[in-house]
Amino acid sequence: MTASHAGRQPTAKSPRRPGPKAWLSQERIVAAAFRVSEQAGAQGITFQAIGDELEAHPTAIYRHFRTKDDLMLALLDALHAEALEATPQPGGDWVQELRELARATHAAFMRHPHVAQFSGARTARRQHEFAKVDRVIGCMLRAGFSPEDAARNYRVFSDFVLAYSAQDASLAALDTDTKNTDMRAWTVDYRTLPREEYPNIHAVAHALPALDDPQNFETALEMMLESLQSSARTTSGTG
Repeated sequence: MTASHAGRQPTAKSPRRPGPKAWLSQERIVAAAFRVSEQAGAQGITFQAIGDELEAHPTAIYRHFRTKDDLMLALLDALHAEALEATPQPGGDWVQELRELARATHAAFMRHPHVAQFSGARTARRQHEFAKVDRVIGCMLRAGFSPEDAARNYRVFSDFVLAYSAQDASLAALDTDTKNTDMRAWTVDYRTLPREEYPNIHAVAHALPALDDPQNFETALEMMLESLQSSARTTSGTG
């Protein structure tokens, strides 16, 4: 041992934070993106903001998602995952299963409106979306529809649920002043329109439901289910 090394004690290595691959995951990033959306809206979902939320460098996010659109599709699939988690396993009454899937989807969208408002027309092409599509098609086949009709009815039913849920999410995501102004129009503006010019509106103005009345979605859903049931009875020859 040389003099320069005599008496030198080994230095303890300072603990190192695990690298991005060890402590980041797509699941953690998606959860952080939802939190960012709740604080800053959809426009606030940036890799920088997510990195700040996770105390990680933004470049670490790119190791899991190549683009923001890639991330947004993962967020959409997470909404499908929430809906599936809240729905009983398949195999029971097909009408009730569709009802519960629709309600669970709408509820998931309303929990994350800033993300969901842009999700109605997008295709996630990921695991949970695949599982959800399979569930709905399974309901249509159990109802007795032909493969062709089952596919068409799946499309119409699912698009209705996604579109209505995205519309309600868009309303919920509005800033408070804008939302209140739009809501007030139906309790003030529409109720005071002159009968001479708008006789039909005037006749029902007192009964017009609020834009965010939960019964709006429920009514539309039951109308859709009744139509499917009627078609299924006709197909089976029992109607």
